[in-house]
Amino acid sequence: MNQEIKISRSDLIAKCDQYLNGEIKEKDFENYAWNLITEENIDWDDDVISDIIYQWDSPEINFPITKQNVRLWKQQLETDEDLLADYNLWNAHIERQKAICEKYESKWNPINKKLKIGIGSDLNADPIHGIRHPKVKGTTGWYIWTGEYSESDDFFQPMCAEHLLQTRPELIKYFGLDVGYRFLIDNNGYEDVWYDEKLKNV
Repeated sequence: MNQEIKISRSDLIAKCDQYLNGEIKEKDFENYAWNLITEENIDWDDDVISDIIYQWDSPEINFPITKQNVRLWKQQLETDEDLLADYNLWNAHIERQKAICEKYESKWNPINKKLKIGIGSDLNADPIHGIRHPKVKGTTGWYIWTGEYSESDDFFQPMCAEHLLQTRPELIKYFGLDVGYRFLIDNNGYEDVWYDEKLKNV
């Protein structure tokens, strides 16, 4: 009789590290998960392990296997904090948008996630400024930047709003604010949101 093999969180963390270090590919995750699910002598008694294994087995209906998502799975295994939806599902931010609008007395005016926002400078810097002008064709009217503002024609580069999910998902909760609103936030929890009538005339 074969002895049962117990899968632990450290086993899955090691698999994440292999991927992040470039030692295995996306398909290896699917094969690893499938083998765990179908092998009779393998077991685990942890809901987080179970959820992640089934996500890895079917990335086409769950979350794609990307470096960002693998980092998030590793974080979940280490801390129990599940941020996969925040970084992958636009609709996970809708209620947060409505809460921000209520807090700052704005009409909820959501954007089409497939349209463009203007990105200026490195969004990994701090603090982050955001302003919403009236939209023009193909754009949301939102412009986001860090550091010094510039009037240069090439300061803002277009980016599909949806792409922010995998880079700065915490910005999405502000994108329901109406035309004329602006915000200023930083990584230490500072938040200021206010209405600027001038933005509606640009």
